[in-house]
Amino acid sequence: MTLHRPHHSGLRHFVAGVAASLFLCAPLYAQARLVTDMSGATVEIKDDTPPIADLWYAHNEISVMLGAAPRIRITAENAADNPWLFKISPVLYMAHLGVKPNTASAEYLLANKIGLVFVPSAARAQELRSAGVAALASEYMSMPDMLASLDMSAEAIGTLEAHNTAKRYRQEMERVLELLKFRTAQINDTERPRVLHISRLSPLQVDGEKTLIDAWIQAAGGTNAAMIVGNHRPVSFEQVAVWNPDVIIVDPSAGDLSESSPLRTLNAFKQKKMWVNPRGVFTWDRYGCEVLLQVQWAAKILHPTLFADLDLRTAVRNFYNIFFHYHLSEDDISRILAAQPPAP
Repeated sequence: MTLHRPHHSGLRHFVAGVAASLFLCAPLYAQARLVTDMSGATVEIKDDTPPIADLWYAHNEISVMLGAAPRIRITAENAADNPWLFKISPVLYMAHLGVKPNTASAEYLLANKIGLVFVPSAARAQELRSAGVAALASEYMSMPDMLASLDMSAEAIGTLEAHNTAKRYRQEMERVLELLKFRTAQINDTERPRVLHISRLSPLQVDGEKTLIDAWIQAAGGTNAAMIVGNHRPVSFEQVAVWNPDVIIVDPSAGDLSESSPLRTLNAFKQKKMWVNPRGVFTWDRYGCEVLLQVQWAAKILHPTLFADLDLRTAVRNFYNIFFHYHLSEDDISRILAAQPPAP
């Protein structure tokens, strides 16, 4: 009988994995550092791993993607509104939830020892900074600015994991946008579907030009039917009828389309070219990091033949594996594509 030494490779792999995880999450900086936010303001981050208040709804999934979820002490999000966010990152239940972005006072943030705050607007960031809170304006309206905001967030979070994730996300976004640009270059302007993006059904609001919505519509090979500038712009049905869009995409939180809605009389509805947008950790169509999936989904519905080889389910599965370290089941993927919450 041959005697064998005990095999410890499994233990070695476990220890190595823990060590690698700690290394990735460790701060890159051992002292205060300066970060320039999206408004151009330079902000001093005094702690190497400061507790975070994420007061921009769309930015919370970016903080989670960059590995900062355990440091979020205060969040604008809550599980009822964004259940997928809390499913993939249950540590967020430990934070103060549902704190409205414009109501969190500097005194409240300082009392909770918050050392880093993400907000959308420059004015709000400046208001908090004037009271001694390190606040960064994170808002963006274009694809390049979205990537710049992501890099800024990684710099502020300050870990190797955050930097590596932001770098990989940039590479993937640039690869996808280059592919879409190459494929859609052959489409004449007259063949690009005119897309109306509805952000709210009652009262009727749409997203116009100079928005991230406009950017992904164009990247996917369409044009924005809404001849108006900005997000959540109120319009009448009569105006929508004049625009007469080829395709209508409805934000998943826009509300339900009533049976008596005049939108049902539009050609896009009659021709079954009206879609509810997918929703995962955040709504894909707005300002979170899942815009990388949004541009692919939009390209597929606008040009199904041109993108027949694009396997959206695989793209969703891979995105969640890579950027959220979460494995989706087939049912999970179906639910996200249908803008449904996780299974009970």
